[in-house]
Amino acid sequence: MTSKKDDLVIRQGWALKNLNLYENIPEEEFCTIAPNATDKKYEKNAHVYTPHEPDGRIYMVHRGEVILYHAKEGKRSVFDTLGPGSVFGSFDPENPTPNHFAVTTKETILCTTPVEEFLKIISHHPEAMLRLMQKMAIRIHDYEQKIKNNIEVASERVYQELSRLKEKKQRSISGRTMPIPLQATHEQIAELTNLNRVTVTRSIQQLKKQGLIRIEKGTGIIELIG
Repeated sequence: MTSKKDDLVIRQGWALKNLNLYENIPEEEFCTIAPNATDKKYEKNAHVYTPHEPDGRIYMVHRGEVILYHAKEGKRSVFDTLGPGSVFGSFDPENPTPNHFAVTTKETILCTTPVEEFLKIISHHPEAMLRLMQKMAIRIHDYEQKIKNNIEVASERVYQELSRLKEKKQRSISGRTMPIPLQATHEQIAELTNLNRVTVTRSIQQLKKQGLIRIEKGTGIIELIG
């Protein structure tokens, strides 16, 4: 019969092992790292961390969604939307204070590991390092695309950001594409594009008239046609 503490270790080890990044790492090693890791459930709109205090942890999205953003004078500028399998946090142990906010957009479960332990695991397992590099390469490509989108006219900017968001949401933990419906409010699109809500609304209407997008009544699901 296992104790509550042992059960917690088993649950944490299971959660970590079922994340693509840690796939194929020996079971006994999970027994070692699990006590240093935690699974935590966050409610919708909960702050995971802020740029106002040190954090020093690596987060992996087990379920749910997290946005990363900068804020100035009350305005949010979202630069990433992260779903299951995504990795984020303070990767530099000498500089544990993030320079941005991380907030959940729905009920979310995150698996966290102290950065020192995370780096130790990665350094001892080249296959995990390779998967991390692949994830980071995709992130860099996404950021480059977002920067490119910023020079487009408003309607094109909105369309390209919706396309980028759809691709990110459909990318599963294993890297396969999954048919996940795209939903986003005008406020969310404004934060993603750095446009005001009025401009976003006009752009959405323009894209609908051009036959480039269709929005399902009732659900708000956005279908990209063009």
